Amino acid sequence: MKVSNNNSILNQTIAQQDNLFKKLATARRINSAADDAAGLQIANQLTSNINAREQATRNVYDGVSLARVYDQGLQAIEENLQDLNTLAIQAGNGIYGASERQALQQQANQLLDNIRQTIDNTEFAGKGLFNQSGDVTFGTGDSSLSLATDDVSALLSSSDLFDFDLTNPAQLGTALGNVQQSLQQLGGLRADTGATINAFEAAASVIDRQRIGESEARSRIEDLDYAKAVSDQVAGNILLQSSISVAAQGRVQQEQALRILGG
Repeated sequence: MKVSNNNSILNQTIAQQDNLFKKLATARRINSAADDAAGLQIANQLTSNINAREQATRNVYDGVSLARVYDQGLQAIEENLQDLNTLAIQAGNGIYGASERQALQQQANQLLDNIRQTIDNTEFAGKGLFNQSGDVTFGTGDSSLSLATDDVSALLSSSDLFDFDLTNPAQLGTALGNVQQSLQQLGGLRADTGATINAFEAAASVIDRQRIGESEARSRIEDLDYAKAVSDQVAGNILLQSSISVAAQGRVQQEQALRILGG
């Protein structure tokens, strides 16, 4: 009975050391439900939350990237509008004749072409941004964020921008007014886009803080106290060697007793 008890202690010690070795190898306190069933369930739920927040953050930053491309396109158009505004004022110079105004018109036509090209070429992931109105939505799991886009081509056409004419002195006031109206409209769009970018970045920051908090909580639950585990391993090794010695001694004593009884 004593030898059997010694073997039981030895087997238990070996199992404990094997489990401790696995924990040290993975640096995790919980490797299976047997280690801590409740802790494992909580850690798994936190992992699910963390993964969801990581994807939500990627979604939001995709929104930030799109909004910045949208704003850069608006900025390019705005810069061309500023140049058109300057040309319209310049064309009002009384010493200019028809040939000078025609030269200014050629410059204006190039600027208008630049605007058309920007409208046609501003896109994100193959999606045109200036040819339709609507919201582009990015889900964050619990909610969503949206960037409002406008049909910039239609917006500028409504201001008669593309009828810009510097060759007719009688139309210079109209041309200047149309450009300034377009600048005002673009300024409003850029202000809205800037506010959207700020909102997206603030949301991403909140989500990231939540992810960090949940990651820290998961670590507290499942991560191994390495120093304590190493100390336990050393103590376990001592106990294991002692158990092996005791078991071996027990077997020797048992064999001696059998020999005496047999003799």
